[in-house]
Amino acid sequence: PVLSTALVGDSRPPLSGNRGVLVAGEALFDFLPSTTRSGESCFLPKAGGSPFNVCIAARRLGLPVHFFGGLSTDLFGEELYAQLDREFVDLSLTRRADRPSTLAFVSETPGKDVRYAFFKENTADRCLSIANAERACETITSPGAVHVSLGAITFEDEIMEAVFSALFSSARERGAFTVFDPNVRGNMIAGTPEEYSAKVENFLGLVDVAKASDADVEFLYGASASMESVARRWLELGPSLVVITMGPKGAAAFFRAGDDVASVAVEPPVQQPMTIDASGKAAPVADTVGAGDTLTGALLYGLLGGGDRLSLAPQAAGTAAWDEAAQATLEAVLRAAVTAASISVSRSGCDPPTADDVEGALSALN
Repeated sequence: PVLSTALVGDSRPPLSGNRGVLVAGEALFDFLPSTTRSGESCFLPKAGGSPFNVCIAARRLGLPVHFFGGLSTDLFGEELYAQLDREFVDLSLTRRADRPSTLAFVSETPGKDVRYAFFKENTADRCLSIANAERACETITSPGAVHVSLGAITFEDEIMEAVFSALFSSARERGAFTVFDPNVRGNMIAGTPEEYSAKVENFLGLVDVAKASDADVEFLYGASASMESVARRWLELGPSLVVITMGPKGAAAFFRAGDDVASVAVEPPVQQPMTIDASGKAAPVADTVGAGDTLTGALLYGLLGGGDRLSLAPQAAGTAAWDEAAQATLEAVLRAAVTAASISVSRSGCDPPTADDVEGALSALN
């Protein structure tokens, strides 16, 4: 699909100033490797999917969250709906469909990235339309930010690519900044990395904040690709902020500073095989599923002024410069986000912390 021209500078409508977040994409069930009491290998079902996890992470931190996605009417879809409802995520934009839920079986090998096997044919999370997307931002009070994560849904699905493009265009027209995570699952991509990276780059014209993992970068550009060079390339294509997570090495944020590109980087509070719990004390890593999604939820919270910080929405939208105060706030936001992810990996499955958890851990660490 042909993307609309990005809104920049004076042509961009005023920001809404709201703190609500609209999160779009899939919700599915992860089947995590486990062991029975008799010692046999098995899989433990856990509700998940990157957008689902981001919803819960942002909501637990205190943001109003709206989920825009398709959920099945099967038993898995009913449970996904119920879990989001229990977390007080607004579900008024959710589309229900008499199609199966997406299922993902997870394989974890120490020292390696998590691997997935997806069952996703004709599933409910692909029932969205462009008309649904255009109405989404009109139906609710204008959100402060709109976020899309991929995963089992990829840009090789041209209908969903068009839906997300329409959503981001509508969001910007209504004063929201847009946040995108390619969340690449290599076994979901039929084409070559070069073909897929071109699709991602084409979409970046509608993106204000791009978040990716080092594994995403490696898939899209090869093992020799420099994180900084990719961030510079992406900043030229549209985003005002690029955040790259690096697993146990933390995360780095890249942004324009005058005619150059500057960055801030934050390492986790402790090094693997340890992490921290909500008290800020060292704890063993339980698993890393959803760590990046927890960081994304905390990033949204911080950029929108969560924790009584300066709102970085104008900088994220490209309508204000990254001055010294904004850069200092960004570093604090990134540190809190890395801390949130660190707490999450001390727990089984994706179990994001609350704002009190994060602030308590930061206080203890300081």
